[in-house]
Amino acid sequence: MNDNDTGIGQVTLPGSPLGIAWAFLYGYGSIPAATYMPELRKLGAGFTKIYLFWNQVEPQKGSLDWNAVDAFVDQLESPEEGLIALFSASKWATRTSAEMLPPSPAKQPEDYYRFVYELVRHCRGKVRYWQNDAEPNNPIFWAGTKEEFVSALKIFYRAVKDADPDANVVAGGYDGLFVPPTVTDKPPFPMQEAGLRFFDYVLDEGRNAFDIFDLRLYGDPYTIRRRIEFMREKMRRLGYEKPIVCTEYGGPSIFQFAANRQYRPWVAAWSQAVAGGHAEANPVAAEIAHLYEVMSTLPPETQMFMLGCPPELNAKLARIQARELVMRNLFAFAAGVGKTLYWQFLHAHGDRNDLMTLMFGKIGMVGEENGALTRRFPVAEAYARMAAALCGLERVTQIETPDQPEIFLLRVDRGQRGSLYVVWQRRDLFSGEDAPPGLFRWRWSANTVSAIDALGNTVQAQLLNGEVHMPISVTPVYLDL
Repeated sequence: MNDNDTGIGQVTLPGSPLGIAWAFLYGYGSIPAATYMPELRKLGAGFTKIYLFWNQVEPQKGSLDWNAVDAFVDQLESPEEGLIALFSASKWATRTSAEMLPPSPAKQPEDYYRFVYELVRHCRGKVRYWQNDAEPNNPIFWAGTKEEFVSALKIFYRAVKDADPDANVVAGGYDGLFVPPTVTDKPPFPMQEAGLRFFDYVLDEGRNAFDIFDLRLYGDPYTIRRRIEFMREKMRRLGYEKPIVCTEYGGPSIFQFAANRQYRPWVAAWSQAVAGGHAEANPVAAEIAHLYEVMSTLPPETQMFMLGCPPELNAKLARIQARELVMRNLFAFAAGVGKTLYWQFLHAHGDRNDLMTLMFGKIGMVGEENGALTRRFPVAEAYARMAAALCGLERVTQIETPDQPEIFLLRVDRGQRGSLYVVWQRRDLFSGEDAPPGLFRWRWSANTVSAIDALGNTVQAQLLNGEVHMPISVTPVYLDL
């Protein structure tokens, strides 16, 4: 192996680069405006996001409800800790009348400007980051055209800057579900070209109406670096370059497994119902109920996403989540992403037969226990372990290993804490942990070495003739002094 860099990611945005987003609702409907930042900080995160809805904050014209806003802002210790994403959804003010989904253009642009201005002014100096809507290439999240989205973005930007010149506007919320042209061994995502065209327009026509671009990093973690560079190159071709953050990521998703892709049409049915103004609809409830009736006959890759699956499959999913948590962050930082937000902090789910429960029912980090948000799930423990290892993060560099392309090795520069190495072997997402470990050798100049993996297990590492020797598997290992 050699220590040639394939890319260097320098963390330049102020505040903590590591964050966790709350959940979809905050202080709206049945979800309380919880005090959750103390527990989030205990996990090692210093950045968070909530979603608010126009209808939530201004249910009637001129009548502003600050309860959820103040509950959130009062928890922040610095402006860099907080991002508020604001959905343009209203029963009275938007073209499509909606309490939550889908958002749509304002009937009167001056109402939208006034609302955003009043909200940002109310939080002036306390919240650094503001975002209009999210994933607008998806009709669930934007019942309008790309031209209308950019028009709203320009109003949003002007209102934010007028109310708080020091605030930053984050544009996009692009779901990132595309396969870049440099990846030739994977099929494209459904509708990816429409999403790319949407954001080609946003990056071009909206270039002067945002400070930071948001690219979500779901999907295959091994394409993350190329997806980020692909979007950055789009900006460069337009003659500018702005910071990129990731305000949502996580995995594995149910559709990362081939056995589950037969259910993709269910997403289209659900999306059509929500985009049509029927957010409460559950068009595939019967199909999901049938899955539960025959759960024991389904592939394990399907069962592990279902509530009440065998404990060993639940534990396996948690292990895969822990591995991907580390991989996604390191790939993102190595590609120059300034901040990341895991989706999501709150562990909660809806009805068993709801599609969103099947897809996202097990992603939460912390749940309620004796009336407090203190019950940590395995992904939370993995996050705390990762945050402790990366504390002091300044730069991540992926190191080329041309003689062993299945090995991924990244160096984390942590300032006065010195360098940390993270290494794993690429294997099958589901069965890779079952294969016997390989041998990893790397030159090591220090007299001591410690090795612990993403699951918290101590790894036996030996120093022999100026090298570290240790077993290597699909689970990332933190190599430190």
